[in-house]
Amino acid sequence: MNKLILDLDTGVDDALAIAYVLDRPEVELIGITGTYGNVLLDQRCA
Repeated sequence: MNKLILDLDTGVDDALAIAYVLDRPEVELIGITGTYGNVLLDQRCA
């Protein structure tokens, strides 16, 4: 099993990435971080 930490900017594409990873039986999602990217800080932390 592959362990994975996603580093995302919480845009729409990142929501799809989370859904994709959660559906993969060969991947263990061990963490998600939120970074600056396509959205402002207050939107990311909402």
